[in-house]
Amino acid sequence: MLTDLRIKNLALVNDLAVQFGSGYNSITGETGAGKSILIGALGLVLGERADRTLIRDGDDHCSVEAIIDVAGLGKAFHSHLGQNGIEPCEDNQLFLKRSFSASGGNRQFVNGSPTSLNVLASIGEWLVDIHGPHDHQSLLKAARQLEILDAYGGLEEQRDNFAALVDQQSALASQKAELIVDEDAYARELDLLRFQVSEIESAQLKPGEEPELEQAFQRAAHSARLAELSVEARG
Repeated sequence: MLTDLRIKNLALVNDLAVQFGSGYNSITGETGAGKSILIGALGLVLGERADRTLIRDGDDHCSVEAIIDVAGLGKAFHSHLGQNGIEPCEDNQLFLKRSFSASGGNRQFVNGSPTSLNVLASIGEWLVDIHGPHDHQSLLKAARQLEILDAYGGLEEQRDNFAALVDQQSALASQKAELIVDEDAYARELDLLRFQVSEIESAQLKPGEEPELEQAFQRAAHSARLAELSVEARG
């Protein structure tokens, strides 16, 4: 649940801090009152693309911070944080910060840990759905539906154990495939070695005959050259 949102130098906002109560919250106002700025700020701190033209006139950077209570999220979410190098949440509070400048600088932090925009966006998918006529809704994802069902049924531990078994089975299958490939390679290598041994044996090589063979080769080479010179002389 979103508990705090702070916006600095975004659009018409200089410095705004909003605290939300538990349960349902409603923000109302006439057109142009700034409701969309709050939604846009929330999208930014959840990893949406930044539009630098929204930086407040007269300033060169803006920032958005949010505090989200993640007590209702399961182990999979916290594992996702750890896998991406994010510090654990304290008291079930997740701290998000996003800042960017007109010159192109872009920084994002989760629980004080610097991270990439892609990681921030992946975390944001766990936290908030912004529903609009053209907005993405993670509830339409089959994988997200399964995560919600597992969390509701308290099946996360069983799911994680099953996932570990699937990974183990996949690793064993890969090892088996490698062994089969290696066996074929060994068979080809053995055939090559047998052929080479056969070639060596059929050559009937004798110890110490290399100098003799070298001399014979030189004589043959010289004989061929002498024959060429003889033909040229007769010509």
